[in-house]
Amino acid sequence: MSTEIHKPVNPGEYSNKDLQKASFRDENLSNVDFSGSDLRGVNFSGSDLSGADFTTVRTGIPTTIVVWLFLVSLAVSLLSGYMAMLTGRTIQGMLKSGDPYLGAAGIIAIALSVLFIAYAWWKGGGTATRNLIIPASIVALIIGLVAYFTGVGTGKGMAYLILCNILLAAMVVIGTIARAAAGSLSNILFLIVALSGGMFGRSVGGGIGTVVMAIACMQISKRALSNAPGFEGLRRIAASITSKYGTSFRHAKLENANFSHAKIHNADFSNTDFALVNWGDSTKMHCLVNGKIVTEKKKKSK
Repeated sequence: MSTEIHKPVNPGEYSNKDLQKASFRDENLSNVDFSGSDLRGVNFSGSDLSGADFTTVRTGIPTTIVVWLFLVSLAVSLLSGYMAMLTGRTIQGMLKSGDPYLGAAGIIAIALSVLFIAYAWWKGGGTATRNLIIPASIVALIIGLVAYFTGVGTGKGMAYLILCNILLAAMVVIGTIARAAAGSLSNILFLIVALSGGMFGRSVGGGIGTVVMAIACMQISKRALSNAPGFEGLRRIAASITSKYGTSFRHAKLENANFSHAKIHNADFSNTDFALVNWGDSTKMHCLVNGKIVTEKKKKSK
């Protein structure tokens, strides 16, 4: 829960303070000095911050919430790694079965896996599932049923193919969600979560394919966070984390505010008045600006 803090008589009282999770919602804070303060999780929604001093402040998500979100993302990533292992084992079993129909289904499953990952990187996991995995599974179901009822085959190969499709889609979608969530926190946590799923999948019996799939999920998540078209679902997840737990400047007035030397991470600037803001050499990481995730690294001085 946020802590309600009201504007003091002396505006300088807010400089160099730990104000994490404080609420200044709809306050008149014009020309107030917040310099050097920790503003992670602070709610400035609807406030007048004209001329406020935010030099050297730190915004973002409070440490306790970052830890919780990281652990959840890590657990989901490990689940995706486990599913990648199951997918690989299923395909491997199909190829080694000795049954020509199962072997053919295994080859089709490999081809679909490659196509699905490429399509997911291009258009997103949800789109790839709708336009590739679901139609392919429906066709496989029809072929399997026809083969079974006509006596041409057992339909087992198509059943295994459908299972592989389900596992593959679940692995990619779950894996990219976990990595997108971690990516909205920090690049270091993103890498930890991104690689952990593949390493875990391999440690429990998966092959090199599990690591390849983990890297593919990482690239898909990075593409989503870069505002590429077709990844709206993943961006909504990442944006909701910043919107709910980060520093909120929604609908605030920031005219002539000073953010020089500030570390602006996970801040929500939706519908914010940016007129004449002095950003100086501040850095922006995973900030939300009118529906877009914005990252602007510090510019090197010439």
